[in-house]
Amino acid sequence: MKIFYYGGTVHTMRLHVEETFTSMGTDGDRICYLGNGGPETEEGYDQYISLEGMHVFPALTDSHVHLLYTMILAASSFNICEITSEGIAPDCMAGVEQKIRAYCSAHPKQKIIVANQYILSAMKEKRLPSRQELDEWTGGRCMIIYNIDGHSSSISTALMEKLKLPEQGSDGRFFGEAHEFMQGKVTNLIAASVTPSVLAAGIANFSNLCAHYGISRVCAMDGNGDVKHDFLTRLLAFVASRMDIDVRLFPQYMELERAEKYHRLQKFPRAGGCGSWELDGSVGSHSAAFYVPFIDNGEKGHCYYKDDFILGKVRGAHEKGIQLSSHAIGEAAIDQIVDCYEKVLGLGDGRDGGEEEGEKRESKPMPRIDHFEFPSASAVEKIKHLPVALTVQPGFSWMDKRYLKSYEQFLPKEKVKQQIPLRELIEAGVCICGSSDSPVQSMNPYEQMLGMVEFYLPGQSLTPFQALRTYTAEPARMLGEEMESGTLEVGKKADFFVTGKDFCRAEPEEIGEFYAEYLVKDGRRYVEKKGTVRELVKLLLRRAKKI
Repeated sequence: MKIFYYGGTVHTMRLHVEETFTSMGTDGDRICYLGNGGPETEEGYDQYISLEGMHVFPALTDSHVHLLYTMILAASSFNICEITSEGIAPDCMAGVEQKIRAYCSAHPKQKIIVANQYILSAMKEKRLPSRQELDEWTGGRCMIIYNIDGHSSSISTALMEKLKLPEQGSDGRFFGEAHEFMQGKVTNLIAASVTPSVLAAGIANFSNLCAHYGISRVCAMDGNGDVKHDFLTRLLAFVASRMDIDVRLFPQYMELERAEKYHRLQKFPRAGGCGSWELDGSVGSHSAAFYVPFIDNGEKGHCYYKDDFILGKVRGAHEKGIQLSSHAIGEAAIDQIVDCYEKVLGLGDGRDGGEEEGEKRESKPMPRIDHFEFPSASAVEKIKHLPVALTVQPGFSWMDKRYLKSYEQFLPKEKVKQQIPLRELIEAGVCICGSSDSPVQSMNPYEQMLGMVEFYLPGQSLTPFQALRTYTAEPARMLGEEMESGTLEVGKKADFFVTGKDFCRAEPEEIGEFYAEYLVKDGRRYVEKKGTVRELVKLLLRRAKKI
């Protein structure tokens, strides 16, 4: 079907903010016209749709999502803390206890109780609850609480017994490597209890949320290297290949051979993300790898792997043509992975694969470093000359500066100021992609873009146009799909969203409130999902597409 959209502002999101049109035509799943004509001059369309003065932008890509967690946990978990203009609540153990007791009372049959968004740095006690406290509050049930950074947790005695974890000498609180080690087992246990109705609700909630924000594609960081067969990731791949929202799967296996079985399903071979590919932890859990100790406890984070080991994996991925992604937050971990890429790829033109004015180069996927929060000065200079993409979540630092205060509590002042220089890297042509790290943070992309526009370091803030490109043109470049998507151009996919205001000229106070009036995916308007089992069955019977 050919559809003509008119009477609005179509933002191509190419190299200049000023490039706009008043109308756009689509033919099936492709854009066939961009211009300033109207229904009276442009004939031959099956349908004419007035934009009524609204704005059209390319559909967004969230470049770092934990899809299984996001879909399942959204349907079977709750948040401990809420962040409001007044602050964070609850902010003490008494408030946490009250919230957990209330949830347990309302869900007496839930086998495993999962709580997210615990904000350790905001608690008066500056700690996670112990297993003994969880035992008392839940009446001896299985429970896990995740700190907001996703790199520390607290679990009850009953859950420790199910996981066959030693109880002696343990208070049920896990940080850094200890947390990462047991996560595979927890994931397997939670997901194994998922019913078809929970899965149906999870898929629907996730897809509807993406459509609400104008997201048409996500990069899924999934895969459990701690279990032998990892049936759940295979199931996820099957489901993802049939969802309305496009999924690009990064299997999180350190053993690259395990990722190869997904290659036939993928548009390009990929591997990595978090899980086994976490090179360090996080600031909030005191496990990010810095060269100096944390100021509140004197401990120093460290890299989880030796340099030679990671170098071998990077070289192996490069030789096999696998797009690799790796988690690195602290300066030492960032230096480790950047140095590996320097040795394997060599310093050259970091813009390789990107679009220059009036020119399009051969598009291919780019290796990635995820988070890149506290790079050294040398890492910043090297990354400018490497064809490596950075996947960032500045919404967290925006929130930390105003509410969490974890950076200033845990890090020396000079390290707080060492955060990723967003503007400097963007202006140097580095491919920077925005993302949520869901369920660690909300899927709302505009919260992340607000974090870019009002960055922790004001001198490194981006314009709204630059911020929006980290969710449109840059992810397409990173994925090697820029000839197909990322900007609105004739011949590219008809993936776009319509919204009431011009994001490129939005004031900071407006950015966090943005949403899509509607999403168009593959030339068709997205229809809200109901989350029924019947709907799930229909989805599973669809023809598969590449992920």
